[in-house]
Amino acid sequence: MDLNTGETRALDEVNSDCAESLHNWSNNSRWFLFTSRRDDGLYSRIYFSMMDKDGRATKPFMLPQRDPKQFYRRLLYSYNTPDFTSRPIKNDARRMGRNIENDQRTPTNLR
Repeated sequence: MDLNTGETRALDEVNSDCAESLHNWSNNSRWFLFTSRRDDGLYSRIYFSMMDKDGRATKPFMLPQRDPKQFYRRLLYSYNTPDFTSRPIKNDARRMGRNIENDQRTPTNLR
């Protein structure tokens, strides 16, 4: 969406014919990431793209790896909820697991 005019358009330079979802923007609103099955049709992988000064998205790419073909063929994880973070996340996996599995719910407020 062009914030000056309110016009919207499809991001044809980024979209594929495969399942894609969960777009997330960086703090500076230039970079975005999304999940796509465009690589093999089975696993959702994270793709990155950037908006240029004219509002066009760059060609999407996966996070570079030393040997991407081998890395992504052996990776059995399917990414479902990618997010940009501004600091490292400290977590205690056991405590998190207990919290997820218990019946008590924590109220959440939206900003």
